[in-house]
Amino acid sequence: GRLAGEFGLEVRTAPPLPRYLETVSARVEEVCRHRKQSGGAGQFADVTVVLAPRGRGEGFAFDEAVKGGVVPRNFIPAVEEGAREALVRGPLGFAVTDVAVTLVDGKHHAVDSNDHAFRTAGRLAVKEALAKAGPVLLQPVARVTVHVPSVHAGAIVTMMSALGGQVLGFDRDPAFRGWDEFRALLPEAAQEYLATALASATQGCGWFEAAFDHYEEVFGRDAERVLASVKAAQG
Repeated sequence: GRLAGEFGLEVRTAPPLPRYLETVSARVEEVCRHRKQSGGAGQFADVTVVLAPRGRGEGFAFDEAVKGGVVPRNFIPAVEEGAREALVRGPLGFAVTDVAVTLVDGKHHAVDSNDHAFRTAGRLAVKEALAKAGPVLLQPVARVTVHVPSVHAGAIVTMMSALGGQVLGFDRDPAFRGWDEFRALLPEAAQEYLATALASATQGCGWFEAAFDHYEEVFGRDAERVLASVKAAQG
């Protein structure tokens, strides 16, 4: 439209992508030694971390179980910082959540060890562990309330199924005589199609409300389809 006519700009538009995340499905122990020598003082840090899945919605947790001062206390926060850096973008290309990282062992050098070395070792160890721990795609799911005339109630169940949603139940709409109120869970990616599908199913009489509810795992062909759509949207 106007951008093309007045400024000669070609604009590509697309609906905003849902905020996909990823997590892991297996426990992995990973050892990483970061060693660098350049002229004077070098860098040295050796860490062993355990990466494990946590419950859905529990987020990230860091702990340490090192003994005998093999990693001095003042370097442990740097390992956690490195772990957090690795979680910014996981193997599938999304931020990682619902994982626990535990520092269980390591080595240090009296001269060459520093915060930077341990942060780097922590980041590399967790990055390697993530790739080995069975990455799992997580998609946001919305809780949707659909209001429709009762005569169209049957079409809503069919519509939700076609969109990949799950009807939780329905009642008579307390505000409108002759209307029903459906409660459902629907992947946020399908929300952009909900208005059109609802208009078709109810001859333009229905309306809905939606709010984020939770994240859920996506597997197999569904996950492949999401990853392909994200890749296409990002050009």
